[in-house]
Amino acid sequence: MNDNLVDETVKRYIREYDRYKKLADIVFNISQNIVQKNLTIRATVQHRAKSPTSLAEKLKKSSKYKSVDGVFEGISDLAGVRIITYQEADRPKVVDEIQQIFVGRDNEKIRIEVKDKNGNNGKYYKATHCQVALPSEYLIDNFNLKNTTCEIQVCSLLSHVYNEIEHDLQYKPRSGSLSMDEKLLIDQLGLITKSGDITIRRLLEATNERLKMHKGEFVDVHDFTVRMGELLKVGEPFSINAGLLYDEFINLKLDSPEIIIATLLDKDENLTDVAHSEYERITNYIASKNINIRIDKNSSDLLLLVLLRKKVLTLLKDHPVIAENDRSPRLFRIAQIYKDMLSEK
Repeated sequence: MNDNLVDETVKRYIREYDRYKKLADIVFNISQNIVQKNLTIRATVQHRAKSPTSLAEKLKKSSKYKSVDGVFEGISDLAGVRIITYQEADRPKVVDEIQQIFVGRDNEKIRIEVKDKNGNNGKYYKATHCQVALPSEYLIDNFNLKNTTCEIQVCSLLSHVYNEIEHDLQYKPRSGSLSMDEKLLIDQLGLITKSGDITIRRLLEATNERLKMHKGEFVDVHDFTVRMGELLKVGEPFSINAGLLYDEFINLKLDSPEIIIATLLDKDENLTDVAHSEYERITNYIASKNINIRIDKNSSDLLLLVLLRKKVLTLLKDHPVIAENDRSPRLFRIAQIYKDMLSEK
């Protein structure tokens, strides 16, 4: 790309930089909720708007773009978010959530690109790239972001390490081409990521087994999901939608299994029996009213229903009536539905 066109493009990008930064910030916050509240998995989230300097360097190396508009149409990561999961197995779960929450340009389907090299041509880059736009409910106060897209990259922790090192050395060599030793060592690092993923999975499984033996107050949300998932016979899927529920339990000082049982159950009641009984009640009510929400009995929803049986008014006290299509957390929408069900009895 010639220098004049690069300069013209970068000047326009500087004028629009704040818009891309705002988009990256919003997508980052939603992504944080995906991993911390919706899935409750171990993961970190990073975000940025591409710097003007980085954009200029990229354009100078490219002959692909013939116009300023072509750059803005063609470069996918002017706003970027990266979700880094501890486990490779959590990557598709995150991508599924992204598809549930975001839309593509012009409300089309999100563009998904799985970039798994698996050792082909000595490459081990593994990530899923999702090109997303904000759905309409997020555009009320951000109308200038309509049809502006953000790239979300989803990869495992070890893949992230490999991706960063391989990309930095392969595509940004300080001088000359990579030596044979460098290529061999990058290849070895790629192989290590595959065995390392197995080690991390086994380590987290061992951690969960230890947590099951823990007594007393919850240490953190992961302790909460392991122990309550065990008590409700749900297991690992209990982590679904557990993040915000954990916050509410802590706010209510229901901070251990023992206190939860003593507070939310009557004498001789069984936690699992009560949970399934409440599940039948509310799912029948939802079906009778054609309400657009799904209660998942293989998730933390079971414990939420046990909580609502005793504490629904307390939970809703500081929250207004919730509309079906607003951005209120799902937990409070379910609480409002539960309250409406009780009012009809």
